[in-house]
Amino acid sequence: MSFQLRLFNITLLIFLLLSLWQCTRNTAEGPYPQKTRNGSSSSLDINVLGEGTEIRRAGLQLMESPLGFVELKDGVHHNDSVLVIAVHGYESMGYEWVTGLKNLATHYGSLFFYRYDWERCPDQVAASLAAQTIKIFRSGSYKKLVLFGHSYGGVVVTYAASDLANLDAEIHVIAAPLNGFPGLMDQCESLQYDADDKLVYPKWNRSIKVIQHRTVHAQDGAFRELAIDPQDIDLPFYLVQELPPTMDGHRLGHNWSVSWVLDQYVGKPHRY
Repeated sequence: MSFQLRLFNITLLIFLLLSLWQCTRNTAEGPYPQKTRNGSSSSLDINVLGEGTEIRRAGLQLMESPLGFVELKDGVHHNDSVLVIAVHGYESMGYEWVTGLKNLATHYGSLFFYRYDWERCPDQVAASLAAQTIKIFRSGSYKKLVLFGHSYGGVVVTYAASDLANLDAEIHVIAAPLNGFPGLMDQCESLQYDADDKLVYPKWNRSIKVIQHRTVHAQDGAFRELAIDPQDIDLPFYLVQELPPTMDGHRLGHNWSVSWVLDQYVGKPHRY
């Protein structure tokens, strides 16, 4: 083989190897969720999630994450003493979380989005969520846990409250049908109801502060057709916040209640 042909073959091989390396690098650093080193959760660079006209695509991207915990990173070190977890609702399209999560990420360095199968009963999802949350909490140097649960996810985190032992926890229940929802949980034989046909929840420890954020019944697109507000339930809440009917001049309905609560939490409130 001539020297020129050998040189050509070596050059071609180097080119192919470099091309393969670049493709692998792009895949690993792409905008889609990647497995973390310990395999217990996936991670996502929250800066790749667009807002405005891109918010619905960003929501779908968020909901395409694997089931389980998705760690949301922004590449900047923030407060790591607080573990923050967001839990979506039934058939969520994700967009309702994007802006609020990005604002949370500017304040907290340990932010997770919990993906689950919404065909499972809420008490079953809650047991898995609580067990995994305690494992993460005890693996770090966390001092406080903050949970945000929206809609069906609000039911989930309310069930999870009793399983969080003696953690210093704050649970925000947003626009959640806590007393039950017609047809949604009928197959869940493990759930208990009281004499008024409202869901019964296990008692939680006094260290757990459960805060309910209630939308206006007539303004909530998921609840307004129901004769009785499914948010109306007597539980030992630390606080009950009645949300306004409008946000930034528009109707504050079922989904945008997430933005209201999350932004209010980090000190970026909206106007009515």
